[in-house]
Amino acid sequence: MLRRTTPTRLAAPVVAVESTTAAWTDLTDDAQRLTDAQMARTVGAVCVEGVLASRLRTPGEESSGSFPSYAPFFVDDSGCPIMPLDSAEVAGNLEADSMATFYARAPRGGASAQSVLTLVGKVEEYSVDEVTNDMLARVCETAGVSAEEIAKRSWRRLVPERVHLKDAVRGVEAWLPVVEYTTAEANPLAPVVTSLLSKINGLHKPALRRFAAVFTGVPIDDMSEAELLSVDQLGFDMRAQLGPSAPVSTTRIGFRLPPGNEEEGISVFMKLFQEAYERQNGFM
Repeated sequence: MLRRTTPTRLAAPVVAVESTTAAWTDLTDDAQRLTDAQMARTVGAVCVEGVLASRLRTPGEESSGSFPSYAPFFVDDSGCPIMPLDSAEVAGNLEADSMATFYARAPRGGASAQSVLTLVGKVEEYSVDEVTNDMLARVCETAGVSAEEIAKRSWRRLVPERVHLKDAVRGVEAWLPVVEYTTAEANPLAPVVTSLLSKINGLHKPALRRFAAVFTGVPIDDMSEAELLSVDQLGFDMRAQLGPSAPVSTTRIGFRLPPGNEEEGISVFMKLFQEAYERQNGFM
């Protein structure tokens, strides 16, 4: 059983790297990032499957651990995970004790990649009639079953009483106020981040490496590695190795104007890459 503790945050292994040159046209000197609550909502938005851990029933014992079960899901407007049950054991556990823990981890290569959302709260019944056709189709595809079969299952919604986020990009974790989580909005670029990262880290890898070198003031021949880790409307996180023997570090870089979609995001990076080329060759 989780104990209530004061929210804590671990120190992040992130090294701040500031540009050594004049202000960039499309960047701001005051880089902002999504709040922890927005990050948590983003994890819920991009995940399609998680784990629901109900309290295991054992005759004669008050508590005997948890019973993890696979859960295809989606979240409602408040970030509550909604899922069909396919296990009589889970249904029985929840009937005896509605408290449960829900866990979801964002996929690699996308928004909030590998970050983990954990929700602790009470599970309540949910009517399949309230599930939209789009969400029903999404759950069917994830679970690999027909709409008829999934609609026959008993549906549940977990209403969080505690919210925990482990941010894999920054290497930090924290308990979040529930009201901040339920009222926050996910990264609006989340649906296109996977495609955007693939293009920048793949097709435009040399240009990204040049940008990283020029932005940090490191000779391009010394720039061992550069990778775009995440993108949102406020900016992006870039991991770079600033020399053959230098440690790999992550820096946050802020957009001057927020891109609203993938096309605008790609456009911003193309402008940054062009400006890096001009700076490197003395045109600016």
